[in-house]
Amino acid sequence: MRDGIEDRIAALAAEFVRIPSHNPPGDEDRIAQFAADWLRDVGLKPQLVPLEPGRSSVVVRIAGRERGCIVLCAHLDTVPTEADAWRIPPLEGRIEDGQLWGLGATDMKGAVAVLMHVAMSIAERDIEPPKDVAIALTADEEFGYRGAASIAESGLIDDAEVLVIAEPSAGQVYVGQKGELWIEASFVGREAHGSTPDLGINTILPAASFCSRIQDAIESLPEIPNRGRTTLNIGRFEGGRRVNIVPDSARIQLDVRTVRPEDVDTVLAIVDRIGSEESEASGAQFERRAISYHPPIVGDPDGPHAVRLRRTIADVTGRAAPVGISPFSTDAVSIVPRLKLPVLIYGPGDIARAHQPDESIEIAALAEAYEVLLRVVT
Repeated sequence: MRDGIEDRIAALAAEFVRIPSHNPPGDEDRIAQFAADWLRDVGLKPQLVPLEPGRSSVVVRIAGRERGCIVLCAHLDTVPTEADAWRIPPLEGRIEDGQLWGLGATDMKGAVAVLMHVAMSIAERDIEPPKDVAIALTADEEFGYRGAASIAESGLIDDAEVLVIAEPSAGQVYVGQKGELWIEASFVGREAHGSTPDLGINTILPAASFCSRIQDAIESLPEIPNRGRTTLNIGRFEGGRRVNIVPDSARIQLDVRTVRPEDVDTVLAIVDRIGSEESEASGAQFERRAISYHPPIVGDPDGPHAVRLRRTIADVTGRAAPVGISPFSTDAVSIVPRLKLPVLIYGPGDIARAHQPDESIEIAALAEAYEVLLRVVT
């Protein structure tokens, strides 16, 4: 990689890993200010976009020859983690064996460093791109996508023509993403002494059966060509107060990724049916509520932006880039509906390495994504 920029990208990504930005609580101001200062030092004019006290996103624009802009987007926050589960401390930012190790290395502080070096290279080489290039570094992606919403509402990218989300895509180009439906299901029973369980209504039993049945039911939904299958993750299960008390409450949180808008009604009907059946059989009461919902986003794989990105990937890597729909959700949910523009999801790393101990990303993948995205915007 020319001018040693591969090492520079890795070093900056490691610096980002060392700045904690767990969400919750967020506290992205520190990492946002670091990014803004770095961009200012290379001759650019970044703006902080406040979300709430202690939390900000960053936007920087580089002028092009024609009206309109291409937005490159990455998020600054990470999920929380338990340091004891890591072989390498999660905030060390260690570079070893051709990889960067640490929390957010893949999801997605490596991509943040890539986008910032794209911006720096345009400035350092005095390139005038065909369109304005906007780099958007967002807060609150891992919880509510509100940083992206504040950028979309700021007026800073109103002329955007395409949104490129640099989430880890393992060499693929996604032209959309599955919907994200979060559901909370609750069973309410009756407490009793642990020695007289027959006098209570134990909610763990119907809740456990509910989980098993709902998993089987969602897995039986049909696969949709070119979109995949609606999936379920049972993300949380809580119940009971003490081992010697019959538990009078149990709560389950479900993460459903839908391939079609109509799947929402199908899933909710399945949840209601199975919950009601388990409630009736156990004597417990059942309730459910939708915590949040973001509908699927589906674009055109043959659209001009998708074709150009795939052609550029082939030119840089020598490999054809498969096209599809992302199984995970991104900041696109807060930008695309507001600005009515196409989204492409392409970035370094593999989502399979994210949200787990010993997260890492190959430094070569950072360099490859840098070269692809620099060519796309210039």
